[in-house]
Amino acid sequence: MFLITKILSVIRSIRSTEPQKTNDDVESTKGTEPPTSPRTTYLDGLVHMFRATVGTGILALPVAFSQLGYVGGIIGVVFILFISNYCAVILVDCQRELTKRNKDMIPSYQGTVQAAFASGPKAVRSLAPIFVTSTNIFILLGQIGGLCVYIVFIASNIKAAVYPHWDMDLRYFELIIFIPILAINMVLNLKKLSMVSTFGNAILLTSVAVVLYYIFREPISMEGKHAFGSINDIPQFFGTVFFASCCITMVLPLQNEMKREDQLVGNCGVLNVSAYLYGTLYVAFGLLGYLKYDDKSAGSITLNLPPGERLAQAVQLLLALSVLTATAIHNYIGVSIIWDDYVDKRLTKHRLLAQYLIRISTLTITLLVSLLVPNLELLLSVTGVLGQCTLSTTIPCIVHMLTYYEQPSFWAYVRKFWIDAIALIITVIVLIFGLASALFNDA
Repeated sequence: MFLITKILSVIRSIRSTEPQKTNDDVESTKGTEPPTSPRTTYLDGLVHMFRATVGTGILALPVAFSQLGYVGGIIGVVFILFISNYCAVILVDCQRELTKRNKDMIPSYQGTVQAAFASGPKAVRSLAPIFVTSTNIFILLGQIGGLCVYIVFIASNIKAAVYPHWDMDLRYFELIIFIPILAINMVLNLKKLSMVSTFGNAILLTSVAVVLYYIFREPISMEGKHAFGSINDIPQFFGTVFFASCCITMVLPLQNEMKREDQLVGNCGVLNVSAYLYGTLYVAFGLLGYLKYDDKSAGSITLNLPPGERLAQAVQLLLALSVLTATAIHNYIGVSIIWDDYVDKRLTKHRLLAQYLIRISTLTITLLVSLLVPNLELLLSVTGVLGQCTLSTTIPCIVHMLTYYEQPSFWAYVRKFWIDAIALIITVIVLIFGLASALFNDA
């Protein structure tokens, strides 16, 4: 679940530092500038990173373990978190280095990408606008894909809670919930959603506790559980774990607000310590959920809770409600990119109407995709591969290679970038085969 503080920080990272000037009295946080002096302490940074990474995606980890087995799942989660954390560290390092070279650089994800290409080899400098646009596209795909996951998640949990009293196709539930989703997304001011966000996080933590109660209510057995899964399921596993764990857009805003920049990275830095904490939680929750429900693990473990029990139904309905309210916050980033980069400067009249139309259009697209592909596991995987995997590993590795492309020798280059090369090769393979297998399997 996204906290209001995280979203405000993310928006600051992907927008220019210039305040937004409009004629309409809307979105009072739109032009909010970063604080004049950093104020985030080490403990604050740990809390922000933990909250940013531990969201509703954690409920999908048992199905990820069912794809790769209890040993393969542990290895896979640890590997993905290591690569993701490594890429977050090098992204922070590149931003610091590029800021030293260019004092006018915008300290955002896109600004770092643009500066890396501008300071790279002459042959790639002209590609900077293409890669910045591509970065925006991947962010938008991640946001739209995430909203599709939310719609299917909400509909699935409501259907599970009301079954068998109200038994009908999942798509009808999606159409029904689209009305309140559309209504709450018409709220243009994020500050008005702060209490809603707090409520959603409280519900998520409570739901995890209830799920653990059901897991431990009866003895867990290793009998019949497989240690390793099929190699064909690796791309889908990667997509699901990436969706659940990665929040690369949170890293640079946090870096810009730290009181002491050196506390973000390092052996005991915020990034490493938070990775240890949520990594342990992910492995434990995914493993326990798989050992409990085996290959029957659903895209959200809440769908595995005993049907008809009031406690389980309450959790399913409350989670659906909290995620429904979170759609407005999640949609804010994508709408902000579309508005500021592609609409704002081209429009002089009917600006408020245009903002409403953008929101309605993005939500309508997500509804249509959800109706065409009402498969929670598939949407989780594709969104994780397209959005999070690309933004969290592929682009940071490219930025790192361009920022430090001048090396004294070939072997110095190899020593500097060998992890980047491995990460790039693996993520590109996962991207290609993950999308191919998802499309063919769904077909």
